[in-house]
Amino acid sequence: MKSHLRWLVLGILSSALLLIVIDMTVIYLALPSLTYELRASATEKLWIVNAYALTVAGLLPGMGALGDRFGHKRMFIAGLVVFGWASLGAAFSPNPEALIAARVALAVGAAMMMPATLAIIRHVFEDDRERALAFGIWAAIASGGAAFGPVVGGVLLEHFWWGSVFIINVPIVVLALALAIVWVPSRPGNPERPFDLLASLWIMGALVGLTLAIKEAGKADPSALQASLAALAALLCGLAFLRRQRRVSVPMIEFSLFRDRSFSAGVVTALIASAALMGMELVISQRLQLVVGLSPLQAGLTILPIPLG
Repeated sequence: MKSHLRWLVLGILSSALLLIVIDMTVIYLALPSLTYELRASATEKLWIVNAYALTVAGLLPGMGALGDRFGHKRMFIAGLVVFGWASLGAAFSPNPEALIAARVALAVGAAMMMPATLAIIRHVFEDDRERALAFGIWAAIASGGAAFGPVVGGVLLEHFWWGSVFIINVPIVVLALALAIVWVPSRPGNPERPFDLLASLWIMGALVGLTLAIKEAGKADPSALQASLAALAALLCGLAFLRRQRRVSVPMIEFSLFRDRSFSAGVVTALIASAALMGMELVISQRLQLVVGLSPLQAGLTILPIPLG
């Protein structure tokens, strides 16, 4: 592919990736206003925030396998369509349940697109040096987008209602979709590539159970029984996932990679950094609005040193 077209494709993929990662954190500053408007309970707020990330994490490996099977351009375009419609649904949700469902649908679209962006970059950039640069740009957008999500949310909420943090996705999706259909190259998939739905369900069950256990343990008056049951469910689902991965010929996750100390250290570092960053942004953004009384934009700018750091 010609040089300028390669970078155009990267721009298309990056715009979609930016939407995916921003939607993980842009909800933080909208949470107080949407909680008031929708009369969301504490449990509903938990799932409004976490349903997106949990669903993405659970579906990513499986969606990557589907991309290998049906073609990554096809998955990317389908993901854009799902993401766009889900954004409309989230923006005009009449109640917390509808918003949670829309966030899950957003996550499905995101999980369809995210592995496809990496696969398309790998195919489009044949030169090793250019490919390394493209992956570096991808990684910078993936981390920066999530970090600056609250700032984007603050700007929008300063002038519009809480649904604007979702409706802003739609014009970007439409533009990216039109460009992707024309310029993103299509490669045939491998129809023999297996898709393990059960493994995806196991890993999602483990993540949901772990979240419930942490949520229950963090309450002012926690139930030891409920926290223990949720933790046990998470453990059993996680073990079932690991056992299934060892038995299938084409696993979703190649666990032998973790024998490489550099790889394992990188994963652990990224996990700790992401948890600290997103946790601090969520807690501080709520305090700045609900306790200190700052506007969404003021709160977003106040926490800007955290993602900059």
